Amino acid sequence: MNKNIFLLWQGQLISQLGTQAFSIAMMFWLMENIGSSILMSIILTISILPSIVLGAISGVLADKVSRKKIIVFADIIRGIVVLSLALSLIYGVTDKTVVIILFAITALINGVCRALFQPAIDAWIPDIVSNQQLPKTIAFFSTSTQCATILGQALGGILYRILGAPVLLLLDALSYIFSAISECFIKVETKPKNDEHLSFKLTITSYKTDLLEGFYYVKNKKGMFQTMLFASSINFFIAPFMLLLPFYVAEQLSSPVQWYGFLLAGMGLGSLLGFWVSAMLKPSGNQRAIIMFSSILILSLFLLLLGQSFENISSLIYLSIVGFCLGMFNLQSMTLFQTSSPSEIRGRVMGLLMTASSALLPLGLIISGGLGALTNNDTQFIFSLSALLLALLTMCFILSTNTREFLFSNRKDS
Repeated sequence: MNKNIFLLWQGQLISQLGTQAFSIAMMFWLMENIGSSILMSIILTISILPSIVLGAISGVLADKVSRKKIIVFADIIRGIVVLSLALSLIYGVTDKTVVIILFAITALINGVCRALFQPAIDAWIPDIVSNQQLPKTIAFFSTSTQCATILGQALGGILYRILGAPVLLLLDALSYIFSAISECFIKVETKPKNDEHLSFKLTITSYKTDLLEGFYYVKNKKGMFQTMLFASSINFFIAPFMLLLPFYVAEQLSSPVQWYGFLLAGMGLGSLLGFWVSAMLKPSGNQRAIIMFSSILILSLFLLLLGQSFENISSLIYLSIVGFCLGMFNLQSMTLFQTSSPSEIRGRVMGLLMTASSALLPLGLIISGGLGALTNNDTQFIFSLSALLLALLTMCFILSTNTREFLFSNRKDS
């Protein structure tokens, strides 16, 4: 591992631990103090909307502005915002309405930073590794973040009971600040386009031109847009599980909060294993399509079984298999998009991918919140319905000639 990869790796490792602290603190504070799945879906939606609105624009920025500066400033801002929220709770803000507003503001700013941060990271990594090493590099980064996720989720529920939400949020803030410090020492830098000599009007025109260039690249590369649409549809049907899992643990499993962390950790461990298994494969011909589509069909099956489960251990096993399938699919799809895009336009492609992958998630969260309110959070019904619809949609995409052609045309990059 070279120095630059190590610096980025350690920063992301610590940051991911804090991110899990924020997620658990927010979700369980809202469930215990408000108990409204609709409100929870709204706040989650607020955190995701920036990825949709800014996804394509942030991709342009990743191609034109220092990628190092983007990731460092994004982490600094996230650290300051979460630190402000933690200190507000520590020093006596008790009004529930005020706390909800503070959570919403923090979620929004976090979402904006994440929307700027992720395309810069995705576009930067392929510049310092070869195409042959890229799958293993992605798997390595995913391994570290998944390990941190597993550890954070497994301990998060317990620490929530011991320390409370304010201290968990404080840990999250410190993790972002540490990550930013680590990233400051990264030396490799991709030279962006320089628009400093342009007037404001010409700069805006330049950004618009680059944005359209990225859009037309995706549109004109046969099957790429359809594959992005497939990714976004998966997120739509995963949304109910993201939103209602705390209710599933508390009501359907009748288990304490720590089982929420255990289930998430099991899913993370499965995803970690799926990434590495997928990284070791060398798909050719139609094998990539088989891996990607079969992963989602198997995932749908075990989400259906999860919806019918009332036992902790069975649910843990099912979610671990779901995570494994997601890991298999995500590595293959990420490698596919990165290797099929030239470096000078990769930031825009990855930004559009983030937008496509996030576009339907807020709608899925809002619908899930509404179904939760209408059915008194009947997770057995909602989870099963989502699983069946995801399997049906996957079968429809399997029949898409354009999607299969895009997968096959990039088989040599695997």
